Amino acid sequence: MVDQVQQPDEADEVEQLDGVEQTDEVVPASQGEVADLRRQVAAYVAAGADESVQRVISAVHRVSRRLNQWYDQQLADLEVSGGEWTVLSEIARAGNRLTPTQLASLAHVAPSSMTHRLDRMVDRDLVDRATDPSNRTRVLVGLTETGWQLYATTIQESNLVETDLMRGLTSRQVQDLAHLLEKLLAGPRTGSRAESSTRRRRPSPDGAAADG
Repeated sequence: MVDQVQQPDEADEVEQLDGVEQTDEVVPASQGEVADLRRQVAAYVAAGADESVQRVISAVHRVSRRLNQWYDQQLADLEVSGGEWTVLSEIARAGNRLTPTQLASLAHVAPSSMTHRLDRMVDRDLVDRATDPSNRTRVLVGLTETGWQLYATTIQESNLVETDLMRGLTSRQVQDLAHLLEKLLAGPRTGSRAESSTRRRRPSPDGAAADG
C-alpha cells in the first residue's frame, strides 16, 4: 500500500533510457494539475533550484500526496486507524509473530501506547496474543484470520487504485520507473551538506512540509 506516475505532456518527448528509446506520453487526470506543477517548478528554478531535479522531486511528492489522501480515506472507510494499520502491516511484513516491544519500536510509540492499541485490536479480533514457547515470559502478537483478511483486502483495493494511476504508462515504462526509483533509493542518503544546513524541509504549496 503504501506511500507510484501520471500525466501526459502537451508535447511528446523522446528520451533515451538505458539504451532504449522511450516516448514520454502521460495523460493528466487534470490539465490544471500539470500546469500548476510547472508553475511550482518554475518558482523553485527562479529561486536557484535545478529544473530537472525539481521536476522529479515535485512530481514524486504530488503522486505520494495523492495516494496518501486515498489511503487515509480507505482506512477510515474500513474503520482502521493509521496506528492499527501499522501493526497489521508490520506483522504481515515480518511473516511471523512480533513482541509488543518490537511493534512499539517499529511504530515509534511508547510500549504503554502499543499495549492499549493491541488491546483494542484483540477486542476486534484483528490480532491475538500467545506465549512464546521458547520463552514463557514473553508474549508474541500475530494476525488472526480476520486481521489477515483485512490486510489482504486493503492491499488488493490499493493495488487497483495504484494500477489505475499508472494506466498511462506502458509495461516497460512502469518497469523502468521502478528501476530508476529503486536506484535512487539505493544511492547515498541526503547527508553532509543538506543536513549541515539546518535540515530544513521545503514547504509544499498547500502549507505542508515536503521532502526535497
